[in-house]
Amino acid sequence: MTLKRLTGAIAASLMLAAPALAQDYPSKDIMHIMPWSAGGGTDTVMRTFMNHAEKSLGVGINTQNVTGAQSGVGTLRLMKSRPDGYTIGSLTWDSVITVPYYKLVPGYDTAELAYLGSVTVHPTALVVRADAPWASLEEFVAAAKAEPGTLKISNVGTGGVWHLPALDFASQAEIDVQHVPYPKGSGPQREALLSGETDAASTSISAAYAAVEAGQARVLGVMADERDPSFPDVPTFKEAGYDVVWGGFRLIATQAAVSEEHKAALETGFAAVFDDPEFQKVAEETGMGAVWMNREQTAAYIEASQAKAFQLMDALVEQGLLDK
Repeated sequence: MTLKRLTGAIAASLMLAAPALAQDYPSKDIMHIMPWSAGGGTDTVMRTFMNHAEKSLGVGINTQNVTGAQSGVGTLRLMKSRPDGYTIGSLTWDSVITVPYYKLVPGYDTAELAYLGSVTVHPTALVVRADAPWASLEEFVAAAKAEPGTLKISNVGTGGVWHLPALDFASQAEIDVQHVPYPKGSGPQREALLSGETDAASTSISAAYAAVEAGQARVLGVMADERDPSFPDVPTFKEAGYDVVWGGFRLIATQAAVSEEHKAALETGFAAVFDDPEFQKVAEETGMGAVWMNREQTAAYIEASQAKAFQLMDALVEQGLLDK
């Protein structure tokens, strides 16, 4: 066989082998970077999701907590990982809004990320202890106006996912409250509320679910266009006269440089989790707000969320209500 024919034969065999190689992915365990502390709401939900995704992808998914800078440290680790399809990460509001807006981490660029899909989308809620003296948003606002600067509303980071909605609410309600950050996550934030260290928590409605079910807390209002199915008796902020609509989300991402074939395989595997009756049962029982959006839908959702948040943040900075 001539060299030319041998080269052609090798090329042809490689072309035939390429689809088979693509079908072999993934062939080893995947690393999942969790940019928040172990035991918090996001960590718990995403570990649960990844446990189910192991079945659809056919490999193990190992979670590593890499915390700091309101999810920025872990997300930067994700960005800079080898783009071979074997490192993924969970993203939250702070990962795509707070960190880039405040430039909290040098070298951080969300253009290096590829969104694979959503896991949860849920409205922000104002939560108080079960024995709190306020039975409604109106009563909370009245108390805040009666004693300006005394009531404390917690969040998980200044300028972050739960702080911004609370600032928007306080601005529209014309109340002066203290905004207390708990940057280590929803776990410490919840403990601070239940211990009486703070008066209210601006948080995800899913993060409040367990405490409400246990009779330890109650929700005064949800920042959504419609009432939440898990709390049908709880009014929206709009019903109380405040045009405050905010929510959080949990997404899965990898590096933008990962091959299209590998990104598509991951998207397919994660989408299949939502067809798993066991996952749907857990999602319903825990009120996690499970919502699947594919890659394209997730990218559009993030773009719209960034535009809305950045516009408000710029306005709050101009008003002196938010530092930059």
